[in-house]
This record gives sequence, C-alpha cells and structure tokens, in this order.
Amino acid sequence: MRWMLVSLVFALGALQASGVRAQQAVTQTPHGTLRSDLECTMCHTVDDWKPTLQNFDHDTATAFPLTERHADLQCTSCHLKAQFDEPKARVTDCGTCHIDVHQGALGDNCLQCHNTQRFNDVAGVAVHARTSFPLSGAHLQVTCDACHAGDERGVFVLRDITCYSCHQADYENAGAFDHVAANVPTTCEQCHTTVAFQFGVRFDHGVVSGGFPLEGRHAEIRCQSCHDPVTLDPIFPTRDPNDCYTCHQADYSREHGGGFPTTCADCHTVFGWEGADFDHSVIGFPLNNLHESLSCERCHVVPGFTLVFQPAPATPDDCIACHQDDYNREHAGSGFPTTCLTCHDGQRWDNASFANHDSQEFPIYSGRHRGTWANCQTCHTTSGNYQAFSCLGCHEHNQTSMDDKHRGRSGYSYDSSRCYSCHPSGRAD
Repeated sequence: MRWMLVSLVFALGALQASGVRAQQAVTQTPHGTLRSDLECTMCHTVDDWKPTLQNFDHDTATAFPLTERHADLQCTSCHLKAQFDEPKARVTDCGTCHIDVHQGALGDNCLQCHNTQRFNDVAGVAVHARTSFPLSGAHLQVTCDACHAGDERGVFVLRDITCYSCHQADYENAGAFDHVAANVPTTCEQCHTTVAFQFGVRFDHGVVSGGFPLEGRHAEIRCQSCHDPVTLDPIFPTRDPNDCYTCHQADYSREHGGGFPTTCADCHTVFGWEGADFDHSVIGFPLNNLHESLSCERCHVVPGFTLVFQPAPATPDDCIACHQDDYNREHAGSGFPTTCLTCHDGQRWDNASFANHDSQEFPIYSGRHRGTWANCQTCHTTSGNYQAFSCLGCHEHNQTSMDDKHRGRSGYSYDSSRCYSCHPSGRAD
C-alpha cells in the first residue's frame, strides 16, 4: 500500500513538472510556432488526440477565411505535416498553393478573374473588358481558342489587336469591292464596326464623295451598284444627290415615258419610288376628298401620264368633264344642271345635299313639307328623271277632305302638275 502511495505521489509530481515545462514552452508545439493563446483543447480532447476542431474558428482566428471549396479541404491539404505556421499566405496569395498556368502573363492577382468555387468559373467578357481589347459585337460570339489558338493550358500571350492581323483574309476577299485593288487602308475600324463587316459600316460617304450622303434606299445598296468594283470610280457621271435622272434614266423612261420633268425630287424621295409626294395642285387641279385616294391610273395613262378624259376639265369644279357617264346614268333626261357641286360635295355621289331645293325648286326643308319625306323617291317616283314628280303618294284621291277643300275651285284636277301650278310653295292658300 505504501509502495502504491509513493508511486502515485511520484506520478503526480511528474505530471506537474511536465505541465510546468509545457506552460513554459507553450509556443513550441508539434504544429510549429503558434500563438500563445491557442489552447490544445481548441482542437483536441482528453479522450482522443484526433483533432475535432470543435472550438477553432479558422475565419476569425486567422487572416485566411475558408470560403467555398477551401472550407471542404482537410487541414493537411494546405498545412503539410500539420505545420500550422506554414504556409504564410494571404487570401490573395493564390500562387503559394496553386500553380500559375498563365505563367505570370496575367499578373499575380488571381481573384481578378477566379473565385474559390471553381477555377474555370470565369466571367470572360468582364475580364476582357479590363484589357486593351474589350469584346463587343461579333467578338462576343466567338470562342476563346478562335483568337487564342495555341495558348495551351491558359498561357495567354499578348496578341496583335489590329483588325487586319485577324481579318486579313476578309480584307483580301471583300465581297463589296476589291479592297486590295482599290488600295483601301487596312485600318478597318475607319469604316467597319464589330457588329459585322457587311453591315453597320461607318463610312461617311457624304464627306469622301464631296457631298453625296447615303440616305434612304441609297444606304441599302451595295457599293458596286454605283462604283467600279476595282477602282471605286463612280459608274454614273454625277456627284449631285439631286440629279436623280442621271442614274435613274431607265426608271424614268419606264414609268413616265417622257413629258414629265426630270427633276425627280419634286415628286419622289430617296426612300422609294413608290412613295411619291407629288403636289397635284401645281398643275391647277388639287386632289381633294375622293380624288386624293385614287391611283394615278384612274385619271392618267401610265407611262406618260396623259389624261384619260378629253377634253381636260377646265377647272377643278368642271366635274362633268370626267363624270359624264355618272351624270347620264343618274340624271339622263332630267334636265339637271351639269354644275355637279350644286348638289354634291365631292365626298360621295350618294351624299348629295339639295340645299338650294327650297329657293330654286320646291320647299322641302321648310314649310308644310318639312320632315314629311324620307328620300328623293318619295316625290320623284320615276327613276333617273327628277323633272317628274308626284304629289299623289302622300295626297291620296280617296281623301274626301281633298275634294271638299277644292270644291268650287276653277280648274281643279287631281293631278300632280296641277297641284304644283296652284301650290308652287307647298302652301294650301
């Protein structure tokens, strides 16, 4: 029993002595030189030396927070042989652990392009925007290796960023015209954009040509439509944008056949032949009402635009010159005057207004007959003959009051013409 007690005292003394030695050399651990306030129990327990990291927060205890993929790693993946004082690395010191596949060509700040989730999760467009060659237009649609061919394993070497360096073949085989023969400069950006070579050309034709801007339909045609494909000399001998006839003589002959002035811009615009804006009033006949919606062919023979109706109307009010057939169909034998606008307003034939009927003929808008008729046929029962009229439809013979009212009247007869002879104003007296 005494032997056991002595042994226990000896053991306790040894433990106490070793504790003092551990406290004195607390920064000297199997894990390297660590901060003196780091206790073993932050990672270990008395039951097992196997680390549990139960009380250690790498994000707050160090200057290297573990984010995304870094949080999934074992300690020894970065701290070889469990030496926690190595490596001495900041968050931005990616090259300490990771091989720089770009070999220094893109600098040492990997986080400008990469993140801790995935190496290949790179916003290429945003990265390129920080270079001397931002991606835009058609360049956004090509793959990296289309321009960086041979840049194996991410070693992006500096490239010639001039258009010609990549598009020499496009320059030499340009479809619009022969750039080589025409000695076009290889500074492509003077005329082209990154949208496409064929479209979006920024060439200021007005400045270079000395005053012939490309507007409307002119901006849509190919260069060789007006220029020699080799020399770029104009095919048509004019530099005046208003001299349409020089280039469009064939169009003029086909549409007008002569007789019309060759100052095409008086009627047409550069936005299309069919969009003619001709002021018809300059020839003394303004197009109003229904005339405005008619096609030219309704009154003119195309080409040449000679008038269909002969003789031509003397004035815009000379309706009968063109509408003789309409007059004959509606008023033949009626004795109506040929001054059509007396009754018609030019909008529609059936929209006639007999405003003068009261003063020149018979009062139908005033007096006893106001509101007693529905249409012309109420009184003019003979179609097309407005000289013929009838009172008998409204004033029937079997009305005993009618005979009674005329009893003793000289010349009384139940006849419309007799009614009118005595009652020209529609009055009973």
